Amino acid sequence: MAKLESIENVGVFVKDLKKAKQFYTRKVGLVVRDEMPKFGYVALGATKGGADADLNVWQPVPSWGSEWYESGVKQIGGVTGIGFRTSSLKKTVDSLKAKGLDAAIEGEEQRFGRFTDPDGNVLFIAEPAKVTARKPGLTALEFVTIVSRDRKKAGAFFTKALGMKKRQVPGEESDEFVSYYLEQKGTSLAPFTPTKAMYDDPKDYDSDMAHVGEPTSIGFTTDDIYGLQESLMAKGVRFKSKAQKESWGGIQATFLDLDDNVYSVVQHD
Repeated sequence: MAKLESIENVGVFVKDLKKAKQFYTRKVGLVVRDEMPKFGYVALGATKGGADADLNVWQPVPSWGSEWYESGVKQIGGVTGIGFRTSSLKKTVDSLKAKGLDAAIEGEEQRFGRFTDPDGNVLFIAEPAKVTARKPGLTALEFVTIVSRDRKKAGAFFTKALGMKKRQVPGEESDEFVSYYLEQKGTSLAPFTPTKAMYDDPKDYDSDMAHVGEPTSIGFTTDDIYGLQESLMAKGVRFKSKAQKESWGGIQATFLDLDDNVYSVVQHD
């Protein structure tokens, strides 16, 4: 039976690919997994390999076509919710701050933090409740938050329609912070529903809600994209674009969740 195999990549958009690559490798400590300068992207990871998703750093280029190019430019500095795992949040944040990064620990549990890249994109860092050895540095791309009008309905979509399983977001003990995964060691999706009470500045609430219905830059993989497309459509999943062969060699489709957030799915030849 055709199914989603993994979350392969998560995108972040930048103004200058070369400078962004230097920032994420030299300052943050990520390593290059793959790159295609012709298409304006480099794939990074906490480790050279692994089941977790690549962090795809994209510099929008006109050759993408007007719709995707304009969408990418619009997202520069607005990407947030990508969360990395660490075995020592304090040591990692201290290390990042020593390198000049805007990084901080947040929350009463002191196991959740964030840092900002030069383009204004915000990335999270989370420390699990139980660790065996506390060392500085990022170990995996753990989760990605998805802004939703109703996180429970979003979670039901991920499990019932997409075949994902539920787990707790590292660094957060509340039932409001759960995520959904395809592979045990893979990256998971964490639906998040903002409420006005969460924010000191109403503009921050409006800014987060503005992400509802946008491209997520999250890419899934499958071994049978046409079979998967048929299966998902039978479950009521809507497709923004049907599966088609792309110039780079793979077959790609894009689909929507209940909030019209857009995801891609790829079959590699």
